Amino acid sequence: MGRRLLVAYADGPDGPLPDPRVIESIVGAPVELLLGWVVRRPAWIADTAVPVSTLMLGAGLRRAAADGRVRAVPTRLSAIPGLLAGRLRPDVAVVGATPTVSGGWRLAGSPGWALSAMRAAGSIIVERWTERSGPVPAPGPELPAARVIGVIERAEPLDAPPGARSSPEHAAIGRTVASLLPDRATLQWGPGAVGAAVVDQIDRPVAVWSGLVTDELVGLARRGLLVGPATAAYFWGGLPLHDLVRRGDLRTEEMTITHDMTRLSAMERFVAVNTALQVGLDGAANVEAVGGRTVSGPGGHPDFAAGASRSPGGLSIVALPATSAGRSNIVAVPEAVSTPRSDVDLVVTEHGVADLRGVPAGERAERIVAVAAPEARDDLWSALGRARGAPSPRSR
Repeated sequence: MGRRLLVAYADGPDGPLPDPRVIESIVGAPVELLLGWVVRRPAWIADTAVPVSTLMLGAGLRRAAADGRVRAVPTRLSAIPGLLAGRLRPDVAVVGATPTVSGGWRLAGSPGWALSAMRAAGSIIVERWTERSGPVPAPGPELPAARVIGVIERAEPLDAPPGARSSPEHAAIGRTVASLLPDRATLQWGPGAVGAAVVDQIDRPVAVWSGLVTDELVGLARRGLLVGPATAAYFWGGLPLHDLVRRGDLRTEEMTITHDMTRLSAMERFVAVNTALQVGLDGAANVEAVGGRTVSGPGGHPDFAAGASRSPGGLSIVALPATSAGRSNIVAVPEAVSTPRSDVDLVVTEHGVADLRGVPAGERAERIVAVAAPEARDDLWSALGRARGAPSPRSR
């Protein structure tokens, strides 16, 4: 058997996930797959013998990764285009597309890493969107048609929008974070209930520059609070969100632009609002693993936090409920460090705000303990005292 061809699937919501046996029939050789962020479970994942790796573990691959059928490689999103151009250069890129009247193709759905994969790959396979598979995503840039070696018909509809999971704690966090935004801010927020609660509470105009935008952007635009077109690498939501793309109110760009830290750092008043699974007493954030179980990758969290912490007038905010499933999300030491303490300005829970800007290590820990769940604080004070080799600050 010859070398397996490396095949990269365009990632993100609505991305192509064809059976790899179909790809092998087109290229005439065995393949291995390189995937990114996948939100739906591939139908073939349980019985494939094809090696599969992912650079951004998403919900669709979580079970397969836990079972050892998918190799999850922790990677910040800004590093992926360089990997695709270098040691992980694909032989083939598979992208979703719609036909043009001139016989060419336009990218369909989120750009994500699709354009980087196409530039690096020698050949392209198109998964054709048609009305038979449901509403067609808003079209993007044209593809280099000369390198298209095969076309697959899309059979799956748009991915269902993420469900809302709001709680009184999320609402309290959303109100607090919204009150911290500077005037004329450019906002990034992460997916999930915390980000949704923040956007729902915004009451002043903001620009939006984000890795992912969801249906909350539609509400922001309808309230007249969206300044200029929003910019994002991924969009995931219902038809009104797709309509924002078609109207030009949401501009989609590849991650070489959206996640570029030099560009982010140069934006004035750039505010990154992200959540975490855990925050340590030094301010480091973990978005990857909890209870010994890997649930995600670093993704764009470290990119946006680094950019916002360097932005003139900007803020890097990590917002999270103090507890989940009866377990404190504020911990002495996080299970993984996805974003270092130096790139976190504020930690927000339903119990308040820990402002870490310009604060030395010991005082940072005391401020973070103060926003933990009250029932967890004694244990955290004890851990802090043990780390210092002295009685905890609370006992003095």
